[in-house]
Amino acid sequence: MRRAVLVWAMAYGGLRLWFATGHAPEWKLPGNDLLIPHWVAVAGCLLTALVMLRRPGPGRIWPRLLWVLAAGWVAAAGFILLDLVAAVLPGLGIPFDPLGMLSRLGAVTGAVLLARLAKRHQPDAEPWPDAVPIVGACLAVVGCLTRLAAQAVVGFDKTPYESNLSILLFEGGFILAGTLLPFLLVHKIGRYFPHRLLLVPAYTIGVGMTAYFAVGLIQMTVNAVQGKPAYGDVGLPESFFWVAVPAYVVWGVGLTLAARGYQGAIRKTIDSECDLRVTQR
Repeated sequence: MRRAVLVWAMAYGGLRLWFATGHAPEWKLPGNDLLIPHWVAVAGCLLTALVMLRRPGPGRIWPRLLWVLAAGWVAAAGFILLDLVAAVLPGLGIPFDPLGMLSRLGAVTGAVLLARLAKRHQPDAEPWPDAVPIVGACLAVVGCLTRLAAQAVVGFDKTPYESNLSILLFEGGFILAGTLLPFLLVHKIGRYFPHRLLLVPAYTIGVGMTAYFAVGLIQMTVNAVQGKPAYGDVGLPESFFWVAVPAYVVWGVGLTLAARGYQGAIRKTIDSECDLRVTQR
């Protein structure tokens, strides 16, 4: 697995270097393909390669470093959330950038490899308290409702998306991801659903939302320090973004925690069933 990560770092680093030297294509979304400058991405690939060349030591330091790198690449590829929405609901009017999406998928691939390697070298951790997933689910619901409240204050007619079937599907999925999905992740009813039916959207939405809006919140803070508007002139008050963006972050973190708790509960159930079968033999 270390070799796979090293190969990825060299290959993706070469691509980032090509982009950094003036050969990047025109992206359809604002800024670069990643939420970091090209040279920062090159440095990130170099750092990842150097970490792979270092011999893993005992303890938790090395796997934690891998988790940090994985989180960094996911955050850098935060626009992948817009790629998914644009691909599934093209009627919203969000620009779909195939080249940018492929580049971001490259960064996510590195993050997945790093996460798998970190998990392999991570010492056995104690199970989370049962309250953590429940708190996560509550945070997800609170984040969703806060986001809806912010929209209600400015008016539901003030959205950047076109009014069509896609916006209806988007809003329906929006509500389900902030209410029903967190509920199913922590209630016993959710155990009767196919596991991937809940885990895939929960992790995808939770991690993607956290990465995208956490970076956005950092950018807003930097803009505020510099005396710049949070999101430019988009026809919405500054206060809206200072409520909506943190709400998205809370929502994403909560959904991720609930998904992690659901995954642990499923694994515990499977282990118990295996132990029971062994005992019955």
